[in-house]
Amino acid sequence: MTGEARDLVPEIRRGKIYQDVYEKRSPDRPALGEARLERARAEGGVLDFGGSGARNRAFRDGVFLLEIPSGLGVSAGDAFARQFYEGPAVAPYGRFRDIGSDHFGDPLLGFHQRINQIEQFLLERRFWAVAYPPEITALGESLTRLSRQVLCSVLSTVGIPERDWRRATGGCSQRAGSYHLTFNHYRPAYEDIGLSSHKDDGFLTILRTTAPGLEVSREDNWEAVPADPDCFIVNFGLSMEILTAGSRMPVAAIMHRVARQQDDRSSFGHFSSSGCLPGEDEGIYRYVHGSGLERVCGSRELIDENDYEIYAGTDAPDGSDTTIAPGRPDEHPTTKEVRR
Repeated sequence: MTGEARDLVPEIRRGKIYQDVYEKRSPDRPALGEARLERARAEGGVLDFGGSGARNRAFRDGVFLLEIPSGLGVSAGDAFARQFYEGPAVAPYGRFRDIGSDHFGDPLLGFHQRINQIEQFLLERRFWAVAYPPEITALGESLTRLSRQVLCSVLSTVGIPERDWRRATGGCSQRAGSYHLTFNHYRPAYEDIGLSSHKDDGFLTILRTTAPGLEVSREDNWEAVPADPDCFIVNFGLSMEILTAGSRMPVAAIMHRVARQQDDRSSFGHFSSSGCLPGEDEGIYRYVHGSGLERVCGSRELIDENDYEIYAGTDAPDGSDTTIAPGRPDEHPTTKEVRR
């Protein structure tokens, strides 16, 4: 990798991922106005923004609205998100509150009360069919197919050759990556921010919410994202930013958070990441025009470094530990930590 190309790679080491935005991450910085996001639809496997200008802005911002495709039902997901935390007395989904991480042999899966206001039920795709009801598993698979359409359309647009897609995305271009389906509830009785500011580590996130609360950082300002019941919110993560940094059209990873909620708020989301099951690691790559793909780090390295930043909060670290410490794959199988 040339020095010039290396400079384009976003820094992934702890203390560096958010090195230019620690002040911006402060929860004391309020949202200033409403985010007017670009809007797209997925037709024939292609993202249609209605023009290249809107598409370019969406890629530069790292977030956009995606019209919910006809035939992709979200009502079961909405119901699950409203009930999973209620307890077994509330049918049919309240029972999931009692299904914890020990059920899956992974400390981050199942039901958890997380940091900030959030409580969550999170599963990897390999557990969907055995743990989720059939209608929720079907929703997850529909979102996986939609995610692939969005991802492949982006890769084509930014000029990455199709022959490189599978390796570049750790299998996501063929629906063979790592996927997580999460349901979230924000507890208004808990006096804290809804969810601290962060960037996702994967390629893209598809979020469904019918209530305001999500905020994004664009052009040095925080903005509130209006809830649109007809659209998903799609945002890009660090894996996409790294992959496309040297392409003809770099795609940004958006900083986002959830404001403190005064009322109950629910959402659900789908996350697409490079394949990283226990004992496997597809790696994170960047595309260099003229020379192809170059490996930047392991998939787990990126996850662990970004997790450290999120758990550490919004203050800049003291710099005493800036080395990657990914751990062994059998210590904590790959999962996502906090999802909105």
